[in-house]
Amino acid sequence: MSLKKHIAGIIPVSGLQTDFNMPWHDSLMPIGPNYLAVERAVAECAYAGCDSIWVVCDDSVSPLIRYQVGEKIQDPVYDYRHFEFDKGAVKKPIRIYYVPLAIKDINKRDNLAWSAIFGAQTANKVLGSLSRHMIPHRFYIAWPYGHYNPRLLREHRKLIIENNVVLEHEQENVKDNKYLSFTLTKEQIKKLVEESKTTSSGLWDKERKNRLSKKERYSYRGYDLKKVFAGLDFSDYEEIDIPEYDPLDCWKNYCRFITKDLKITKPKILKYSEWNEIGLDNE
Repeated sequence: MSLKKHIAGIIPVSGLQTDFNMPWHDSLMPIGPNYLAVERAVAECAYAGCDSIWVVCDDSVSPLIRYQVGEKIQDPVYDYRHFEFDKGAVKKPIRIYYVPLAIKDINKRDNLAWSAIFGAQTANKVLGSLSRHMIPHRFYIAWPYGHYNPRLLREHRKLIIENNVVLEHEQENVKDNKYLSFTLTKEQIKKLVEESKTTSSGLWDKERKNRLSKKERYSYRGYDLKKVFAGLDFSDYEEIDIPEYDPLDCWKNYCRFITKDLKITKPKILKYSEWNEIGLDNE
């Protein structure tokens, strides 16, 4: 008997440079009434069938995101089953983890794509240390800097669990710098980590005799999605077409998005919730 494949949802928050310059983080930009961009990515992971969600963000940002998102979200398939006698007993909570970037990567390779790679590494390491049965089979990367209806992914849950998928809009995907979701395997993560070392500069030149200038050193931190994921082969991927998509990576695109009459509503599964502590002594 084969066990259910574990799909880890990765939400890269840190690493994108925008021109918003708001008092809050760019991933907390509103896209609807009481509905933030990072919440849309969390809901997408839930609709896609992820078993755990890993939000990769700086320590300075995680308290604000955690205050809005919480520590768990209910799986929409099991959230309300009207034919069940005890509806609460069949609910399936999805745990949300907050992952800070490694100190060694800050100002060296801390771009948005690396946040996705590092989040997948962390999820694989943590879950693998608990049990080999919990090791993620693949990683679902959901960006908070693009908008499309997250409910569209519910009908593709089985496809996402069984196959590698890539979301496309007008025949463009993440390799075209579009903030559209896709999946990665452990082997692909290892390859991307190796490429981060071989395709970019470090502190020293190739002969390791002279230090590079500040503009030349650590070139990986300036790589965009297109450059980081250029080597991925999507030939065997299942394509999921997204009819409406809007980027939210700059003020101009954001203004274009909010002027549309999309009538966006916050999914009901997005409710702040925490895990109760076990064995806590009352003082």
